[in-house]
Amino acid sequence: MIVGFITFALLGAVVAVLVLVAFGRTPRSREGTFSGGALGFLGSASLSSFVLVAAFLIAGSWSNINTAKGHTFDEARALNAAYTDADATTRPLLRDYVTSVIHGEFATMAHGQADNTTWHDLDLVREHVDKEPVTTASTQELSDLDDVYTARQIRLADTSDTLPAPLYPALVATGLLVLLYAPIAGLTFSLRESVALGLVGAVVGFAVFMVLHMNHPYTGPVHVTPVAYTQSLTRFAQLSGG
Repeated sequence: MIVGFITFALLGAVVAVLVLVAFGRTPRSREGTFSGGALGFLGSASLSSFVLVAAFLIAGSWSNINTAKGHTFDEARALNAAYTDADATTRPLLRDYVTSVIHGEFATMAHGQADNTTWHDLDLVREHVDKEPVTTASTQELSDLDDVYTARQIRLADTSDTLPAPLYPALVATGLLVLLYAPIAGLTFSLRESVALGLVGAVVGFAVFMVLHMNHPYTGPVHVTPVAYTQSLTRFAQLSGG
């Protein structure tokens, strides 16, 4: 995929230069001057390229974050149902699992990994229920735990959600293009023009920073938090009567 991106980027550059060679040999071109329309087109094209790449990355990253957040609440709902149907000996094990998710697994998910201790805590719940006599209640508990396992697997799968890697260097390249276009097109060094271009650079730099730090649902300034599980602990306390 990366080779394909590079190939087509180079192909686009070659086509653009060939078009310039074929149609850019007017007297004005030979004099090294640009028309206002040409300047406007080139400026709009460079800015639009940056906005297009940034918007795609932001939309994709935000979608991944919202999806991952929704999956944490799906698991929390499954845990609430399991706790409701669990007996007094199983409920403490479920609380231990949720606590482990909050304080242990969220840190490892930031690195794209599950926490082995948290897996062990959930397996202990199932082992405990498996040892109970087979009754309607224990059967329901096992069914609830199946839902928890399924929701957990989906949540862990979210840690590998990424956007196409070549888009990130493309974002930086188009951002540089926006900033370099102004002096290339004739912007001169003066206080007023420096301030104006500096403000544009600040906006571009902020956008690049935000996008580069939104590449994972569980890291960065905008990420999924374990609020769904803290709410489950509150619900557990309510169901236990205190």
